[in-house]
Amino acid sequence: MPDDAVLEKSSTSEKSNTQGKECTIGEFITEAEGWKIIEVAATWEGTEYKAIGAGSQRGVKGDCSGTTNKIYVEAGFPYPYQPTFAFAGYAAKSHQFREIDVSSTPMQAGDVLLWPGHMAIYAPFPEGHPKRNTGVTKNGKNVMNDMYTAFNDRRYAPYAPYNIAAFRPDRYKVFRYFKLNCK
Repeated sequence: MPDDAVLEKSSTSEKSNTQGKECTIGEFITEAEGWKIIEVAATWEGTEYKAIGAGSQRGVKGDCSGTTNKIYVEAGFPYPYQPTFAFAGYAAKSHQFREIDVSSTPMQAGDVLLWPGHMAIYAPFPEGHPKRNTGVTKNGKNVMNDMYTAFNDRRYAPYAPYNIAAFRPDRYKVFRYFKLNCK
């Protein structure tokens, strides 16, 4: 029987060997699955902003945490709604998302971008994609869109593609959905 120290560090133990500890066996979503998330995010374009969290509704009203949650669920990657301030803690406890070290692992479509007080979905629109260039500027220069986001009510803009650097200059964390393979 493994000791508790081994179980706490285990990320691959079969559920029968974990003595009730949470399962962490699984795999990251693929780039293709990430694009499925982006396809669903595109259907939320034009949704007006309102801070209503889990009450977000496509085409009606929504905020950053609510739209992200609803998009993931609809794309087939469910997780229980989490307000932005609780998302990192939820990810660490549930193992449903894993933080990505972007210095060693490239971001991919569908990753969650998390700032203090805001979250969005990474969407690296390729050259020629109609959502890549929608006239977003930074310092007077046209910049390419690379995320889908809800805007706060001071911005008066609906859910849409936008550029990360033009949106906020501060650092963000990146989380990738992790498909747990235990029942």
